[in-house]
Amino acid sequence: MQIIIALAILIISATVILYLVNKRFEKKEFIILLIIILLSIIAYVFYENKKENFFPNMFKEKYEKEKNVIVEGLKAELLNNKVVSSKDNFIYKFTYLIKKDNKEFLCTANEVEINRIQDNFVFKNFSNLKEECIEK
Repeated sequence: MQIIIALAILIISATVILYLVNKRFEKKEFIILLIIILLSIIAYVFYENKKENFFPNMFKEKYEKEKNVIVEGLKAELLNNKVVSSKDNFIYKFTYLIKKDNKEFLCTANEVEINRIQDNFVFKNFSNLKEECIEK
């Protein structure tokens, strides 16, 4: 959110400077301003989407590597607000579809804990993952 505020201040400042120098705002400058605003919004949405999907994608990769089972669909819910509030400790509930032995299963892994140690993220007790699966 701070990035958007900083970009908005920068754009407004550039607009005011252009207006003060030229005493008018031409069509070309207006189009450039709109392009800058549009690109800023797209970049912010892309950044937020990537940040939101970081841990679910990490879970999917780790699950496929450790269990040798492909995750076909995944839904993640961050439980930090309900359980604990931290920047180094994340607790998720994952609901996912897997295909094993030519059967499809809907599985849920509750309270999957991910710890942050500097720039590394470690799944706590992933080998003893408590998952509940039902045949689809």
